[in-house]
Amino acid sequence: MASELIIANLGHDLQAKKSFVTFLWSDDPTKRLGLEVPFGIKIEDVETEARKAIGGFVGEMTESVIKPLG
Repeated sequence: MASELIIANLGHDLQAKKSFVTFLWSDDPTKRLGLEVPFGIKIEDVETEARKAIGGFVGEMTESVIKPLG
């Protein structure tokens, strides 16, 4: 079954000119993910931009090399 993510927060850092969304998993609210979205987005655009941010994150993680600490 697909997870349901809740967009719990949209925040703006005015000094750094960055915006972020925070996702919570509906079945486990202790799981959180924060991703950057375009600065100053409108609330009406948050779902579309959040999906784009997730897609970018997935692509970055897919291409990443994962190494053990040490």
